[in-house]
Amino acid sequence: MVLASCRSRFALFAALLAALLLASAGEEEPSGEVGDDSWSRLTTDDWQPGRVGKFNTTFPIKDMECLGPETAIRFNAGLDWATVKAALHLSLGQLATDTWLFQVVAKIQRDEPDTCVLGITTTSSFLLPVTMPKFRNMARMLNTDHNLLVLNVTFYDSLRSGFPVFGVLDSLATPEFRAWFATEEGLSFFPSRPTTKACESPAASALREAVDRGRTSDEPEAWQPPLHLATALFSSGEAGLVGGGSGAGWCAPAEAAVLLVWALALARRPGTDGPAARAEGGPSGTSEAVRRSVLRDVVELVSRAETLIRSHGWDEGVPFGQLVATPWNLWWLLHRLQLELPPLVDGIGFEGIGSSSPSAGRQEL
Repeated sequence: MVLASCRSRFALFAALLAALLLASAGEEEPSGEVGDDSWSRLTTDDWQPGRVGKFNTTFPIKDMECLGPETAIRFNAGLDWATVKAALHLSLGQLATDTWLFQVVAKIQRDEPDTCVLGITTTSSFLLPVTMPKFRNMARMLNTDHNLLVLNVTFYDSLRSGFPVFGVLDSLATPEFRAWFATEEGLSFFPSRPTTKACESPAASALREAVDRGRTSDEPEAWQPPLHLATALFSSGEAGLVGGGSGAGWCAPAEAAVLLVWALALARRPGTDGPAARAEGGPSGTSEAVRRSVLRDVVELVSRAETLIRSHGWDEGVPFGQLVATPWNLWWLLHRLQLELPPLVDGIGFEGIGSSSPSAGRQEL
């Protein structure tokens, strides 16, 4: 079993390097065609993946982008979810500075039905600093009503929806919130958890610090994914990535970070100059075959990272509140990946995102 796992991981690694080299060379066609296997379903617009298990809701969720009439906003016929998405992206962590958005989000929580699942979930979490200003209450709500892992929605579908659910979670992970878990009050609710040696290895620490520098940068959109550090961590085996497992020799957050960094590096290859330039409608100059191939690999990497994050929470018993505050900045990586997705998924669910005008598409309530 371990040997098979090692082989599959090295096979994935080899395929990723080949894809990166191909994209760097500007090739028009991938080395192999996308077959009509299970991956074809992952890259079609009408297939909605969902994980159903004992920790999830039972019924699959459709129209996660909330573009159809059944999920449309009811309290204001002149307002659509695309405008709300764009405003949320522009105001992450800055709720107090946008009175219009605060009023809209409050009305959504008060008046809207739950048909737009990710819209309701994202706006509810966005309000947490106001509704639950005490960290103990915020952490408790993240463990229960705001636990993203209980939704029957995959991470990829959340990314594709355009709702900044991961960006909202990342905005909650302020230095103060993270530090609270080490306080006397925090420890009374969340006992200290031992850190595995694998999570503190030199290669793991280098990757974690590089990601943190990107998150705290004044220009995070200019940050380049540290592909060399992610690859070094994988190849060194310092985080126990080869073979998987648990205990002192394995660090699930480190492995998830590696996969997300790879996904970011792949997603950026087909575009021009990142999210800002793509929002202006510039052509990607990438063939359809390459786009589908890159998207397939991105979905694979995100799916594997999701499995690790869910396992870290459920199997290792990490409460979701603590998972939100992880120093590995996994939610930030997922949000950066979401901003890179439009060229790969034809912009579905991303209408208005990237607009520099905070008033674009807005109407008075």
